[in-house]
Amino acid sequence: MSSPAAKQKLESIEAARGVAASLVVVYHAARHLERNGFALPWFGGVEKFGHAGVDFFFVLSGFIILFVHHGDLGRPGALLRYAERRCTRIYPLYWAILAVYTLIAIFGSQQMSPDAATLAANTVLYPLATEPIVGVAWTLQHEMLFYVLFAAAIVDLRLGLALVAVWLALIAGALSGVLEVPPLGLARVAASAFNVQFVMGMLAALIAHRARVPQARLIAVAGALSFAAIGVCESQGVIDGYADPARFLYGAAAFAVVVGLVEAEREARVRVPRLMGVLGKASYSIYLGHLLVLGVAYKSLERLGLQDALPVWLLHIALVVAGIGGGVVFSMTLEYPLMGVARKLWGKVFAR
Repeated sequence: MSSPAAKQKLESIEAARGVAASLVVVYHAARHLERNGFALPWFGGVEKFGHAGVDFFFVLSGFIILFVHHGDLGRPGALLRYAERRCTRIYPLYWAILAVYTLIAIFGSQQMSPDAATLAANTVLYPLATEPIVGVAWTLQHEMLFYVLFAAAIVDLRLGLALVAVWLALIAGALSGVLEVPPLGLARVAASAFNVQFVMGMLAALIAHRARVPQARLIAVAGALSFAAIGVCESQGVIDGYADPARFLYGAAAFAVVVGLVEAEREARVRVPRLMGVLGKASYSIYLGHLLVLGVAYKSLERLGLQDALPVWLLHIALVVAGIGGGVVFSMTLEYPLMGVARKLWGKVFAR
């Protein structure tokens, strides 16, 4: 039986997911404008650190999985339920988005049809030595690897801990240069420094289950300010935000935010605005669908002649609003209806 803490809905953590997704939209909106010849100095380039929303996502994911499934560790009977929650959460919306990208690849201007093996691997999110068809799905490849390792801990806790130890050793070997890892494929996903952030999130979940944290609001604020400060340093060229050390910097700041938010919410010192709750609930759709929306939104502005009439900062805001708003629409019309259907089908297939 899951622990009582696992049944507690943490609205602040869900809202944090919305923030992470929105950061990624801000980043990709800026990149989209840059690819179309626009310069974006209007905010000092700080918007470009939005890619670190992915770092935040991974820490949040590690936290959520252990926080929710803490009571399932070492209980093989809980594996099927765990698999149902994870698979029906990730795959239905992803498959819908993948279908759109595949159709674009086949019938678009470049007319590049993926072969059956590539399409099959992308369907199950298995990493290949090529970029995924859905560009942002590289993060889901990391997620699925983490889910599989956590599943091993549900079957046998000691096995899971041993696999995590091997996983961390592999990452350390890759970071130190002892192990040579190819640039793409399963080995690269497994050895990436991004994976350490899942462990950071799980550590935050252990703290949430076993300890009380003093000065929680201060810790959350300090973590958020640190996260922003790292972003400013990146925008000023002080650090390389794409290099491995940045994974630890952004991850540590996100860890502090999560630990602080959880304890502050327990103490009833955090109130989540309704809008943040909406963004949090739609965060997966925002993240997975925003590139499609950004493309459509920019083409619409272009057809209306507004891309040259509006100042670049307003164009950027318009794209960000469109990307986030489109994700919310995807969430209401696709994500949750598809997830509901998938869970009903799962129940029929695996009914005992």
